[in-house]
Amino acid sequence: MSIEKHMEQQNLDKYSFLWSEARLAIGAIALFMGGVPPVYALLPFVGLYGIVGKLLGLAWIISGVAAGYLFYRWYTGGQKLFGAKNQNDMGAFLVMVVTGFNLGFAGLFGKNIGFSISSNYNLLVVVGLLYLATAGYLYQRWSSHGQKLF
Repeated sequence: MSIEKHMEQQNLDKYSFLWSEARLAIGAIALFMGGVPPVYALLPFVGLYGIVGKLLGLAWIISGVAAGYLFYRWYTGGQKLFGAKNQNDMGAFLVMVVTGFNLGFAGLFGKNIGFSISSNYNLLVVVGLLYLATAGYLYQRWSSHGQKLF
């Protein structure tokens, strides 16, 4: 597949959505671990923390860009998701977008606004469950709508 094919709007929508879905799932795991990125638990060598930290920062910036793209597509497409204006869809979409912006901000500026508000473990677990519910709900809606968000 050529780069032009990957840059088509339907593919950018799909890639941004799937990236955001994965981010929500991985983010939930991180929250269940007390806010520690899961990749750190998988690292066999302490010497890799530096490069992994830089790659995480890049992944977080990509998450912010993906969220921005999805928000732009929603806004310019009449503020509809899955062909309609549904409050549940909108609520889940806002969780996806706002958390993506937050992670993008963390990647750019080194400060996670969510953790600045609270790092209480019980709250992290609740938010992790919200992430999983959001990801599951949006994936089900996306799948049942022909894998189209807008």
